[in-house]
Amino acid sequence: MKPIPTHDVIVVGSGAAGGWVAKELTERGASVLLLDAGPTEMTNAGTLTYEQARARQPVQSRCYAYDERTRPFFVDDIDNPYVTPRGRPFQWIRSRTVGGRMRLWARYCLRMSDLDFHAARHDGQGEDWPIGYADLAPYYDRVERFLQVTGTAEGLPLLPDGRLAERLDLTPTERRLRNVLSQKWPDRRLVAPRMALRGHEHVLQAAASTGRLTLRANAVVGHVLLDRSQKKATGVAFVDRLTHAEVEARSRAVVLCASTIESTRILLDSKSARHSSGLANSSGVLGHYLMDHTSGIELLGIDPHTRPEGEEQALRFMTCSHIPRFRNLVDRHPRFRRGYGCYVSVPREAHAVQSDALKRLLSAARAEDRTPFNMWCFGEVLPRFENQVTLAPETRDAWGNPAVRIDCTYSENEMAMADDAAHSLAEMAQAAGFSIMDRSTALRPPGTSIHELGTARMGLDPRTSVLNPFNQSWDIPNLFVTDGSCFVSGGCQNPTLTIMALSARAAEYLATHIQGF
Repeated sequence: MKPIPTHDVIVVGSGAAGGWVAKELTERGASVLLLDAGPTEMTNAGTLTYEQARARQPVQSRCYAYDERTRPFFVDDIDNPYVTPRGRPFQWIRSRTVGGRMRLWARYCLRMSDLDFHAARHDGQGEDWPIGYADLAPYYDRVERFLQVTGTAEGLPLLPDGRLAERLDLTPTERRLRNVLSQKWPDRRLVAPRMALRGHEHVLQAAASTGRLTLRANAVVGHVLLDRSQKKATGVAFVDRLTHAEVEARSRAVVLCASTIESTRILLDSKSARHSSGLANSSGVLGHYLMDHTSGIELLGIDPHTRPEGEEQALRFMTCSHIPRFRNLVDRHPRFRRGYGCYVSVPREAHAVQSDALKRLLSAARAEDRTPFNMWCFGEVLPRFENQVTLAPETRDAWGNPAVRIDCTYSENEMAMADDAAHSLAEMAQAAGFSIMDRSTALRPPGTSIHELGTARMGLDPRTSVLNPFNQSWDIPNLFVTDGSCFVSGGCQNPTLTIMALSARAAEYLATHIQGF
């Protein structure tokens, strides 16, 4: 294998986690090799027609964001296969480009609260996180300031206020709904959009501006390299995506940020005589407790009380307001554990991605000269040991790496939650006097929310977790994992902001300990 110069840290993956790890480390003086499996830029859609591309992307093309413009950002499913048990589909949406799925990020930025970090304490299901909100709050602040997150202070314990740059005013439709909620259901608060005004590319640019970042695109990482004692990581082995050349890269420390399932695959495929069940897996829980937020509960309709706003509101067409979780806060005998959050948006013709239902809605709203609306829910999925990722060595990707087998289903808890969420959306829309045109009350397959979490959970006990409270491997001290795989539970908020904050916190810790590795 061809070696390349040694760096202080190798970071695998340049998305939400990897970008922030690279930024924090380089700004603290460390030299970083940032590896990504895809190209730096997608300048065109290649030689395939749209229909030919869809044939090679049967999974990716089911994503709401997939269209003629965005299809190059998604992986080729033929070259990147995975396996699921019959009758138990999982929709794994992936992007292999520098920046990863952040190139399609909707920029929602919602903090988790102590009710999320200590969920097990409240309902007795699963384990608590080894950290609380106070541990992460300074890093939420840091990320929000840099990304210029919008919003208004609401004083809600379930959705902590942050370093909010400016407010995006509610639309008339949203104001109407907020007023109705405050009168009829005081525990349901519609919150103005909390959106990042700056994109993830600014994070990577900040890391590059230090002069201590080396970016290597088209690097498909296979496994982590170990020293002779098999107690220390010495780098990673990867294959050049274009030339198929095998390369080894060396470093003092390794940080996996390749996304929940891909980082887990790398760890499972890094097995050795000492680590026969996968690297960092002395607990036996690596790959287990896979989660994804439920999705599929949705309403589309028209607000007959308001007319569409002018072009001065153009910024709002990609944003949405939020109704934080309101179930199981004080209930002693709930129908289901945990809860769900609701989202409200005013779709516009400018939406790049339009389903048939959305096209019908926009056409009807235009004909009536009234405002369309969209409401949907993300629900928390309980962490269950049987929802897992394992290797499927009989199936390999185009670069010789074993594929993964994803076995994940919803429990009765998620089904009951979905029923409640569908009822809640309908009653809120009807109370506001909205006309409902289309509704979905069936959950889509796991993975659809693109919020996969768990599988390399953090904890206080090395016997029941993969990582310590600083995202550091219990087994390999100079190995860190900071993407969504570290989550202990999922909450019902979009996880990206929390992934970024965890990554900034872990990178700060690594920077202060790197000389000891």
